[in-house]
Amino acid sequence: MNSREVLAALRVHERELREAGVLRLALFGSMVRGEQRDDSDIDLLAAFDATRRLSLLDIVGIELRLSDLLGRPVELVEEGTLKPRVQEQVETEAVRAF
Repeated sequence: MNSREVLAALRVHERELREAGVLRLALFGSMVRGEQRDDSDIDLLAAFDATRRLSLLDIVGIELRLSDLLGRPVELVEEGTLKPRVQEQVETEAVRAF
């Protein structure tokens, strides 16, 4: 699976993910840079609907659903939780799915 395929799959499931509380979702990391290996996970940056008050279990559930949809382990990172230097790099390379 390459970055185009991941982004396409995320867009196909946008409605479901929005209903789960995801406002924005972007791909970053090795998949975007074309450096992924067969055992690489998929790094996703998400913004969640603050009015939904999602619990940690809700977010883990979304991460597991994304792994199921994409057929690979997913590392789901919430916007604003990374250290500033890392956040800057992630935002520079991130490709928005929705």
